[in-house]
Amino acid sequence: MSILACAVVVAGCVLFYPWINYDLSASVVGVVETADIGEVFSGNYFDVSTRSWRRFVKERGYPVQVRLSTNKDLISFAHRKSTGIFVQWYFCDMPDQEVRLGAGLIFVDGAEVPALPPHPSPVVADEQGRFAYDAIMHMRDARPGRTRAEAFDLAGEPRDVCVRVYLPTMPRAYRTNVARIPKEQIAAVLGTEVPAASTQKRSK
Repeated sequence: MSILACAVVVAGCVLFYPWINYDLSASVVGVVETADIGEVFSGNYFDVSTRSWRRFVKERGYPVQVRLSTNKDLISFAHRKSTGIFVQWYFCDMPDQEVRLGAGLIFVDGAEVPALPPHPSPVVADEQGRFAYDAIMHMRDARPGRTRAEAFDLAGEPRDVCVRVYLPTMPRAYRTNVARIPKEQIAAVLGTEVPAASTQKRSK
């Protein structure tokens, strides 16, 4: 519990942040409709029969499935280090701004990976030797009380999203490299277009 406490409350905990060379990549798979939730994300996280699910969709839209991939098994690494495994999100152009872009959970074959991962690992390498995991990204945040800095709408204003995997333990908190999800990829999945001015600004 002290490990997780230090992960949440950094004050008073001295942590080192070594990178692990696991070659993280990320891509958007698609928007997950109500009927598809059980196949992609476990019902323990999304219960589509409840009022909270309807409120979630109203405030954040349907969840977006993001496929994370590494050249080594992150879950086995987390098990060996007796550490949790979490996803961290942020807008690439605002790395220090706290925004609820997505959940911190990782899923494999629709099942949520526990805070302290199991052994043996449920993830299996594909033909290219890559290990795949799923994560949840939100389309927007229109919850009451959100400030202008906290609120966002990726359908109306596509932006590059950055993601990495964070594995907290003492005295280290391991991190993967940062993977970028381009705004064009997000817009394509959401069925929108990136404004020409936005594309030109990025290319300069």
